Amino acid sequence: MKALIRLALVAGLLAQALPVSAQPPECQPAEPAVPRGLVIRTALGPAFWTDSVGGASEPGLGFVFGAGYEFFSWLAVEINWASGFHDTNQKRPPAPGSFSTHALHAGARVNLPLGPFDIFLRGGGGFLLAEPDILVRISAFDGQPRLSWLGGLGFVWHTPRRRVWIGLEATAIGAGGFPGTLILSSALIGVTF
Repeated sequence: MKALIRLALVAGLLAQALPVSAQPPECQPAEPAVPRGLVIRTALGPAFWTDSVGGASEPGLGFVFGAGYEFFSWLAVEINWASGFHDTNQKRPPAPGSFSTHALHAGARVNLPLGPFDIFLRGGGGFLLAEPDILVRISAFDGQPRLSWLGGLGFVWHTPRRRVWIGLEATAIGAGGFPGTLILSSALIGVTF
């Protein structure tokens, strides 16, 4: 036992005698406060139509799935899929029914970063399909795919749980010659990878 105590004392004295490195320890660069990169989001909320389609339909449910890449804190490219589901509200005949709207768009999002918050505008182009063609009194509601546009705005909060963000957004989707604009107002959640 005495031999072990002597060995420990000698090791301690040798450790004290060794020179200490003057170089600071190597540090990893800190991650940015708000991570940027590949983003995936989903949104859910009420959806309604304006103009002629709005007069012949009830408000319904809308959802959005999106993916994008944030090149900078203020600029991202995105692809979005939006769908809305509505019941009709038109005079008989025909009998009441339901129709759905689906839109696929590619575009850009411009952010104004404010600490853990972002205020954003988005826009893009793509395709819109509203089917079946159940609104018989509206001739341009024909169940055919159309070239369309998307515009939106909103804000997100980058939560303390890194890479997760939540927010609110409003999106308008329309098409040239189409008798209405689909408005979606949604709560959203997203993840940055």
